[in-house]
Amino acid sequence: MVNTRRSILCGVSVAGLGSLAGCLSELGDDGSDLGTSDGTDIYASFFTLYEFTRNVIGDAGTVENAVPSGQHGHEWGPTTDMLPNVVESDAFVYFDVEGFQPWVDEAIERVEADHEDDVVLIDAAAGIELREYDDHAHAHDHDHGHGDTDHDYDDSDNTLPIRAIDLENEDGERVADAHGDHWHGVPLEVPVDDMSVTVLLDTTDGDIDLEDDQYELEAQVDGDALAVETAADTLDFSGLEDGEVTVSLRVLDDGSGGWEAPALAVRVGDGSDGEADHGHEHDHDHAHGEYDAKFFADPVLAQDGVRTIRDALIDLDPDNESVYEDNAASYIDDLEALDERFEHALADRAHDHVVLAGHDSFQYLAERYGFEIHTPVGLSPDDEPGGREIAAAVEFVEEHGLEYVLWDYFDGPDTAETIVAEAETATDTVMVSPAESVVEEWVEDGHGSYLGQMESINLPAFERALGAE
Repeated sequence: MVNTRRSILCGVSVAGLGSLAGCLSELGDDGSDLGTSDGTDIYASFFTLYEFTRNVIGDAGTVENAVPSGQHGHEWGPTTDMLPNVVESDAFVYFDVEGFQPWVDEAIERVEADHEDDVVLIDAAAGIELREYDDHAHAHDHDHGHGDTDHDYDDSDNTLPIRAIDLENEDGERVADAHGDHWHGVPLEVPVDDMSVTVLLDTTDGDIDLEDDQYELEAQVDGDALAVETAADTLDFSGLEDGEVTVSLRVLDDGSGGWEAPALAVRVGDGSDGEADHGHEHDHDHAHGEYDAKFFADPVLAQDGVRTIRDALIDLDPDNESVYEDNAASYIDDLEALDERFEHALADRAHDHVVLAGHDSFQYLAERYGFEIHTPVGLSPDDEPGGREIAAAVEFVEEHGLEYVLWDYFDGPDTAETIVAEAETATDTVMVSPAESVVEEWVEDGHGSYLGQMESINLPAFERALGAE
C-alpha cells in the first residue's frame, strides 16, 4: 500500500503559478502508449523528471508531465492554477532550485503552507552539488525584429573597426544593439517625453571612449516625431508626437575617418518607456537563482537524480520496493552506457572548444568530458544576445578555428546562422536539444526519450562540433 502522504526530500522556494498537463505524459521511448494503472500517481514538473520517474515506477503507477509537448521545460509558464494537479497526486517530483521553474517555486510555497500532509515532495536534485551561475545570465530581453532600413546598409566607407554598438538606458539596461548590418531590439521605444541612452562601442581593439576628444558622436533624425541631441557618449531623445522615425548615428575620428551605424528605427508614443519588450510579455526582473539545475545534461549526475527518485518512491510505496529497485538499476545501466558512449566518442577529438548559440544548458556535460562551451546567450531561453556578445562569439570561433556552431532547438537557429555568416572559419550550424522537453517529430523518429535525445541528437552534434567524427 502507499503510505500516508507526507513531505520527504523537499525544499522551499518562491515565485509564480498556473496550467495544462503535458501531451506526451503517457508516451514511451518509441512514442507508444504506456497505459495506466491503479498504482501510485506521480506528477513531474517537466519532461526530464517525467522521464526519470517513469523509468523507475514502471507498471507500479502513472507519471504525468506538467509541461506540454514542444514547450521549453524550465521556462514554460502555466496559465491556470497548477496547485490542484500537484496536491491531487501521490508525489510531486521537482527541483528545489529557486528560479528554475517559477511556477514550481510558488506551488511548493503553497504546499508547505497549506497542504503539507496532502502530497509527497521529491526534490530530485537533493544531494547533488550544483554549479553556481557565473555572469552569463542576461537581465534583459530583446526582440530580433529587423527594420526595413537595415537591409540596404553599406559599411564600405567605414574606417573605424567598430564591430558592435549598444544603447543602454539610465538603469544600465540594454535597449537596442547592432552588430553587422542590423539592429536588435528595434524599433526603439521612446515616449512623448525626454529619454537618454548611453552609447557603447566595441571594436576589434577594445572599447571606444566617446568622452575622449578624439571622437565625436553625431545623430540625424529622418522624421518629425523626434528630436535628438548628442553629448559625448549620450543620446538625448525628445519625443514630440506619436510616430515612427529613423535615426542615423555616426562616429567621427578626429577628422581622419569615421563609422556609420545601420539606420535605427524608433517608435515614439505615449506609454513607451524605453524598455525593449516590443510586444513580448517578459519579466525584466526574472532571475534564475544562484545555481544551475541542469545537472541532467551529465549522464553520470543524472544517475544520482534517478537514485533519489527511487529512494523516495520506496519510502512512499514500500510494497513495490523490488520493482523500483530493479527498474532503477536497469535505467542506471542505460545511463552508464550513455556515459561510456560519450566518453568513447569524444575522446579522440580535434579540439576542446564549442560555441553554442543558445541558452547555456550543457555546462555539466562540458565539465564531465573536459571541453569548453562558449555561448553568447544567457541561461534563459528568452535571453537574446546583443552585438557585443555576437561579436565575441565570432571572435571565439575564429580564434579556435571552429567549423560548426551549435544551436538549441527551442531557441532557433538565427543567432547561430549570424555567427556562421560572419566568422571566417565557420561553415555550418548543428542542432542540439537541452533534453528537457520533447516534440512529436522526435517521438515519431524514435528518439523522443531523454536517452534518445542525448544519444541520437546531442552526441552526434558534439562529435561534429569537437571534430571527433
